[in-house]
Amino acid sequence: MQAANVTVTAVVNSPLQRMYETTKKDLSAYQTARANGIQPEGTTVEKVREAEAATRRLGRPYDANTMPPANMIVNKNAARFVNASDK
Repeated sequence: MQAANVTVTAVVNSPLQRMYETTKKDLSAYQTARANGIQPEGTTVEKVREAEAATRRLGRPYDANTMPPANMIVNKNAARFVNASDK
């Protein structure tokens, strides 16, 4: 019985388990962003959060395919420039 507990502990604390949990969080955040019409630059939580911040500043969904990098849209003036260049 103790051997079984060691195996379970080894699996729960393994690098693969941590990678799985991280990937699950990343993809969940990405899926939520896509459902809101946001196209982040990547699937990591960091990229999704940058795209969400850019969306708030722009006043419309951020699209990484047609707009400058989200981390460059840092204030309302930058957002105004992006909005003006899309028209």
